[in-house]
Amino acid sequence: MKLFVGFLIILSSFQVFSQVKVSDTTQLETVTLKTTPSQLSNFITTSVSSEDIQSNNSVILTPILNQIPGVSMQQGTLNTNRITIRGIGARSQFSTNRLKLYINDVPLTNANGISVLEDIDLNSLGQLSVIKGPKSSVLGANLGGNIILKTQNKENTVGAMAGIGSYDRYQLGFNVAENLGQTQLQAYANHIQSHEYRDNADYERQNFTLLSDTELNSSWHWQNLMIFTRLKAFIPSSLSLTDFKNNPQKAADNWNAAAGFESYDKLFLATTLNHKFKNSTQWITSVSFNLRDAYEPRPFDILDEKEIGLGLRSRLQHNFLWNAKPIITQIGFEWQTDWYEAQNFDNLFRNTPERGSIQGDLVNAFDQNRMRFNAFLTANYNFTERFEVSAGLNLNFAYYETDDQFLDDGLNQSGDLQYDPKLLPNLNFSYNFKNNFDVFANYSMGIATPSIDESLDDEGFFNPNLQPSFGHNFEIGSRWISAIKTVDIQLNLFRMYVEDLIVARRIEEDRFVGINAGKTQHTGVEFSAKIQKSLSENFKLKAFANVVFNDFEFTDFVENDEDFSGNQIPAIPEYDLNFGFQLFYKQNWSFRLNTEWVGRMPLNDANTLYTKTYELVNLNFGHQVQWFNTQTQFSFGLNNVLDKDYAASVLPNAVGFGGAEPRYFYPGMPRQFYFKVLVDYEL
Repeated sequence: MKLFVGFLIILSSFQVFSQVKVSDTTQLETVTLKTTPSQLSNFITTSVSSEDIQSNNSVILTPILNQIPGVSMQQGTLNTNRITIRGIGARSQFSTNRLKLYINDVPLTNANGISVLEDIDLNSLGQLSVIKGPKSSVLGANLGGNIILKTQNKENTVGAMAGIGSYDRYQLGFNVAENLGQTQLQAYANHIQSHEYRDNADYERQNFTLLSDTELNSSWHWQNLMIFTRLKAFIPSSLSLTDFKNNPQKAADNWNAAAGFESYDKLFLATTLNHKFKNSTQWITSVSFNLRDAYEPRPFDILDEKEIGLGLRSRLQHNFLWNAKPIITQIGFEWQTDWYEAQNFDNLFRNTPERGSIQGDLVNAFDQNRMRFNAFLTANYNFTERFEVSAGLNLNFAYYETDDQFLDDGLNQSGDLQYDPKLLPNLNFSYNFKNNFDVFANYSMGIATPSIDESLDDEGFFNPNLQPSFGHNFEIGSRWISAIKTVDIQLNLFRMYVEDLIVARRIEEDRFVGINAGKTQHTGVEFSAKIQKSLSENFKLKAFANVVFNDFEFTDFVENDEDFSGNQIPAIPEYDLNFGFQLFYKQNWSFRLNTEWVGRMPLNDANTLYTKTYELVNLNFGHQVQWFNTQTQFSFGLNNVLDKDYAASVLPNAVGFGGAEPRYFYPGMPRQFYFKVLVDYEL
């Protein structure tokens, strides 16, 4: 109830403020100097449009992200996912880390380094962009890179969306956008519910998203964002090889007996001020707040969590002429802190014949303070109309503190740990030849700071010997676009040398510790081709091909007298091939088909076990109808058309306890359908 009242207060304040009389300016100018379009941005950033985001079931982005060369999203369940970029982050157990997630220039990743993309209502997104590797000083020089989200920009519309799918999945969403004076308001509500394919996998999520965008005057621009998520998702967990082959629909026995699930309420608030000075200078500052209240019954205990986070991001962009050519500079910083409280209770589920968890005595409690900070400086300069250079520096460090609140066990695990500041350079070059042919080169250095859980040793104390991972990235690329822009071909070659790669080692059923895995080498080839062509007056064709070959290996890794040097890094496929096309008829009928071919991947550091290769086929039929001021879109799709059995996600280096088989596998969904309708009415 308090949260709902707060929602109304925020909404009311937006509406009241929108009535203030301001300048007639409708769009803030961002650059006053005339510059040529940046070729560098075409190489550094890969973007996905709103149309592509909505092209699947509007529930999860897995099929969309997996079409981006170098990006892999392994989906254990709707709430258990791991996103990796060029192999960085593949060693995370149940979540996404080693990269940083932003929405409207505000960080969504918390101060522990964890990103939860599936909390976002996909209907509210207008664009998704990916930076592969540490090529952005402004966004933190993260070893894995960045995922950047931009919200929709609708005006004066009311819309609704309804969808159904296999395994009793249904979705209902509403949106409204209205201009009130100088303020543009947008609101989105979304409900998703499903029983899912596996046992103990029921899923329910509600999203509420509110945006406001106000032109205060010709110099000041104000944006606000609120995202509320309520989730209850049961957890089937991973399976052994025997169960994966013979009964992939089952849940792990202990998770099924405890009816284990995760549930939380999460609130994210952000406000951003953009001020344009008269001398081609902009100052953009964002303040963010997040609140998370979570409860998770697990077979080994029951976890009760509360987290409050604050963030401040500020940058100054200045454009000026140097030798009669424009140079764009940015300087700024980003600071985040989280206050985290956790309590662990005994789970007495074995004391009852019914499925379900029973909360017992308190067995552990602690408070944590997490802080991350980075500062950055960049400059972008066109030496000539064809030759462009950008350079950047990022200063990055982190601090963790734990206060043990449960001393009845006779062990005080309080302590603190600071990772020393590290200066990370970045240098990019691009050159434009004639005939729309560009080449690109990059050297950059990135960091992956351990999460606080990885920073603890096997006794629960901070491990001062664990170091952040650092990587040196070398990359070259080329891109050719035909004169009439119907063909777009890009090729990238990269090699990243990583020192002190952080890997997780399971020491108990519910506990992992981080260790440094010596040195690794990430070598890859990424090729993409896009074609757009009118076949006739009524037919138009779009086609694409994305080809990725990975060679990611340990170059120096010895643990407990076992030498893994020369072995492939687990949980990363040897290759990933995507092919597809979309056929349009009279602009209101469409047929989309895409296939993905995924190579085998090792399951452990010793490379003694591998997954099998597999291929997936997805298709979609769409129809669009317009009458009066209403636009309606119908969409029917089939995913995994060939009904292939495959591992949608794996748990690297799984360990079997008590003589049980290691549980490496999350089975993929079998053939499934979805149908959805979107209706937008222009006010």
